[in-house]
Amino acid sequence: MVDTVPDDFTPSLGIADAEGLEDVCDGRIELEGLPNTRDIGGIPAAGGCYVKHARLIRSGALAGATARDLETLVDEFCVRTIVDLRIEEERREKPDPEDELPGVKFEYAPLLNTATFGVTREGGLHGMMKMLKAVQDDPAQIMMKVYASMMVDEKSIEGFAAFFDDVLAADEGAVLWHCTVGKDRAGLATALLLHILGASRADIVRDYEATNRYVASHTEDIVDQLARYHLADKLDKSIHIINAADPRYLQAAFDAVEQRFGDLDAFVRDRLGVSCEKRAALRERYLTPDPLG
Repeated sequence: MVDTVPDDFTPSLGIADAEGLEDVCDGRIELEGLPNTRDIGGIPAAGGCYVKHARLIRSGALAGATARDLETLVDEFCVRTIVDLRIEEERREKPDPEDELPGVKFEYAPLLNTATFGVTREGGLHGMMKMLKAVQDDPAQIMMKVYASMMVDEKSIEGFAAFFDDVLAADEGAVLWHCTVGKDRAGLATALLLHILGASRADIVRDYEATNRYVASHTEDIVDQLARYHLADKLDKSIHIINAADPRYLQAAFDAVEQRFGDLDAFVRDRLGVSCEKRAALRERYLTPDPLG
């Protein structure tokens, strides 16, 4: 295992099989047990630069990772720091494979769990049924409220602040952050990080929406479970809406910040503690003028 990213490193990126998506390149890392793990390198950022490859990686939970997956992340993508955005209960239920990654530093930056609002993907079929009943009247509107609340909740603000401290402290290798599916909490953390790095709103939304290509199988698994109890037809629409990476959810989060704190820059500076100096340090560390760098 190497401790730094080689200068000539070219990540082996790919995407899952999906009709009409053959030419899409969104940084997905081909892994056996992790469907939504993506290197956000190559996204255009501040000053005509680009996010460096193999330095910033977003993901879903790592409990399903195979030994080969972990080897790929550590040896090929040089992951040296993993930030878990889940709450303690979730970590106990499906812990990260810390014992299998002795050279990796594990950090915890819990963000407000959607379970607080009756929306959760944990707890098996019973938990899923409880969640679907809570949101079935207007699932999209509920998810917009969830995103808004996750962004401005005090516990989430503490978690976001800790996340950025962890990303800035990682002076070697890549940082990987994850929640459960890699859509909601990981999506918000990624959106904020890309904003700080100077990415356009369009590119931030595009990265967020890319999750839709890789959670389809997760959604169908839920539908299959419900079908055994003759519930799929009744709740199918709610399932797909909740599991979608819908730009309206992300916009609701940004709107909540702007209403409460004025604008996103003030929020990351005054509430998340990302000062002008820290922003400059993050850009210095994670940006490059080379789109392939």
